[in-house]
Amino acid sequence: MTGNKPQRSCLGCGATRDKGDLLRFVLGPDGTLVPDLKGNLPGRGAYTCPKDECLRQAVKRKRFAASFKTPVTGLDTESLLAGIRTLAVERIRGYLSLAAKAGKVFSGSDAVAAGLRSGKAGLLFIATDVSDESRKKFTAIAGNSGAELVTLFDKESLGTMIGKEYRGVVAVESGGFVEPIRRELKIYRNFFDGEV
Repeated sequence: MTGNKPQRSCLGCGATRDKGDLLRFVLGPDGTLVPDLKGNLPGRGAYTCPKDECLRQAVKRKRFAASFKTPVTGLDTESLLAGIRTLAVERIRGYLSLAAKAGKVFSGSDAVAAGLRSGKAGLLFIATDVSDESRKKFTAIAGNSGAELVTLFDKESLGTMIGKEYRGVVAVESGGFVEPIRRELKIYRNFFDGEV
């Protein structure tokens, strides 16, 4: 252990990292590999870096079977990658919804702009289907504020997550919810070829 944090090795690249910086997998009752993004599913865990290439290498080299000391069924890499992306999006949705319930989001153009300009917003979600004019405007404001920019959900989804109607932009207040959302975004980005 380094700095009192448990260490684990990536089955793909072999690097040793803090357990919390790696992606955990467990075996389901039927012997299938299950991504454990929360890191709290029961059973023995096996780990990879949260990167597409490390997962691919671990599967290709049959490292999961070696780690679990038992055959692993249904190791379809593309399905695993799709499953990880889906889980990451669900967790981002969950955190965004919790942040809204806790009163830690700015919603609506004026409130979001004010939150960004005051430096109180740490993350800015811009809907995938906003106008080019709105995208440019809020990208510029976010760039000046230092808030991280995320383009992932459409207006309807953003609104639903925070209990509102359609929302083109939503900002998360700096603090407690920003880091968990960033962690899930990192996982999503590492397993997705598109822009987020």
